[in-house]
Amino acid sequence: MKKNIFITAILCFFLNITFINAQKSLTASSAQGTATSNTAVNVWNTVASTTLNLTAGVKVLVEATIEVQVTSGNSDINTQFRLTDGTNFGQNISRYVTTKTYTDKGIVAISFIFDYGAGFTGSKTFSLEQAKTTTGVSKIFTSKTEITAIEIASSNVSLPNGQATTVSISTTSSTYVAAANTNSIVLEKPADIYIVSTFSTRAANAPAVGAWCLQESIDNSTFTDIPNSQITRSIIAANENGNGAATLVTLIKNKPAGNYYFRLAHKVNSGIDIITTGATISAVVLRSTIATGDDVFPAYSDFPPSATSTLNSYSDIATASITAPTNGITDNKFFMHATYNMSASGANIEYATYKFGSSAGTLPLFEIQRYVLNGTTGSGGLIGIVSGINEGTSFNASFQHKNSGATGTLTTSNLNTIGFFLNSDPFSTLSIEEDILNTNISIYPNPAQEQCYISNNVTDGETSFKFYTLTGQLVHSINVLPKTNTKVNVTGWASGIYIMKATNNGVNIAKKLIID
Repeated sequence: MKKNIFITAILCFFLNITFINAQKSLTASSAQGTATSNTAVNVWNTVASTTLNLTAGVKVLVEATIEVQVTSGNSDINTQFRLTDGTNFGQNISRYVTTKTYTDKGIVAISFIFDYGAGFTGSKTFSLEQAKTTTGVSKIFTSKTEITAIEIASSNVSLPNGQATTVSISTTSSTYVAAANTNSIVLEKPADIYIVSTFSTRAANAPAVGAWCLQESIDNSTFTDIPNSQITRSIIAANENGNGAATLVTLIKNKPAGNYYFRLAHKVNSGIDIITTGATISAVVLRSTIATGDDVFPAYSDFPPSATSTLNSYSDIATASITAPTNGITDNKFFMHATYNMSASGANIEYATYKFGSSAGTLPLFEIQRYVLNGTTGSGGLIGIVSGINEGTSFNASFQHKNSGATGTLTTSNLNTIGFFLNSDPFSTLSIEEDILNTNISIYPNPAQEQCYISNNVTDGETSFKFYTLTGQLVHSINVLPKTNTKVNVTGWASGIYIMKATNNGVNIAKKLIID
C-alpha cells in the first residue's frame, strides 16, 4: 500500500496534478432465486431478494434479469414482474406466453432507482416479485433470476443520476417520439454515463413492428439517437396477448461537462400503432459530484461481431482485458451487463444459453436460456457482479454462449457488453483529451525484461515519451510519429517500477512500467 501511495505521488508530480482522490466504493449486493407461480389465485410472490446496508443512503439502482419457463400444456399466461423494497414499487413488466407444445423459456429484464431522500441509514431488502393475470392449473410458470442492488448516491459518494417512468403510452408516429424522459443531469466534469431502460411492448391493432431507441439532448427539445442503442420488435397479437419484454443498455464514454437529458423513444415501423408499457429509463454518471470527492469509477464497453454455435459447449462471444484500479482494495467489484439478439437457423434451438466468465475474483454461476424457433429472432439480457478482485489485477471478462440442444445453428448478434467498477480509481482524473490519449497509447510486455514496445495509435502530431525512475531521474526519452509502434531497449535498466510520461499537443498522461 505504501508503494502504491508513493507511485501515486510520483504520477502527480509528472502530470502537475495537485492531489489524488482517496478511493471510494459503491455498496452493492446480489442474489439468485427461483419461484413457481401460484395456481389458485393471482398474487405477487418473491423470486429472489437481496439486502443492502445503506450508509446514509439516498438512491439505489436495482436490476434483475429473469428466465421465464413454461412447461408443455400451460398456455395463455400474461406473466408480470416488478421490483420492490417492501414499501415502494417499480414499474410492472409483462410478457405473454401462448400455448406451447414444448417447454418454453424466455428472458425478461427489469430495472428501477429507489429514492429515499437525504439521510436514510439502515438496511433495505430489495425483491423481484412475479404474478399473472389468469388462474387455473394450466397457468403455471417458473422464474429464476439474478438481482443486483447498487447504492449510487449517499453522503459518502453521490453519482449524478436521473430516472423516468411511464405506465403506458401509445404512438402511431413513423418517427421517434418520447416514451419516457429523464430530468436534467448535470456533469460537473467529463464522465462516462451508464443508461438502462426496461419496458414491455404491445399493439392495439396487431400485427405491427415497432422500434425503440435511447436518445440524448442538451436542451430537452432536440434529441439525437445514441449509437448502438436501438431495437426492433414484431408484435403479432393485439393488446395483452401481444405483450413482450425488452431492454436497452448503453455506455456513453467521455461525455463533456454540461446539462443533459435522456429519453426512451419509440416509433411504428409497420402497422397502425404500438404501445410501450411499464417503461423505466435510468441514467447514472460514473463520476461522483465534486462535493462528494470527484471520484471516477472506470467503465468499459464493447460491440463485438456476431458469433455462431452448433455445439453444447461454451465459447466466448466477447472477451475484454480489464485492469482493476490501483486503489489499495483487495475486494474490488466489477458490474457487468450484456444485451443481445439470438436467432435460429436449420432447426429450433433448445436452448440458447448464456453466461458471463471472469479469470479473476468470484463470479457466481448464473446461466440464462431462451427457446428460439427456427427462422426467428429473440432478444435477451444478463447482469452479474464479479467480487474479490485485487487492486491492479489484469483479468479477462467474457460473455459466452452455447447451443444446448446441439441442433441447428445459433447466431448471437447485436451484442452490447458493458462493465464498470464499483470501486473508484484514484488515478482517474482524466479530461476527454487525456482519456483519448490514454486509450491510444499502450506499452507491452509489462512487466518487461530486455525490451518493450510502445503502441502509439495517436493520429495527430508527434508524441514525446520520457521514462523516469520513482526518484524522478530521467533514464530514456524518444519522440514517436503518429500511428507508429516503437521498440525500447531496457537492457541494463535496474529492476523496479518506472513511470512513462507521454505528451502530445500539450496533453500529458502517465503509465507505469515494471522491469523484471
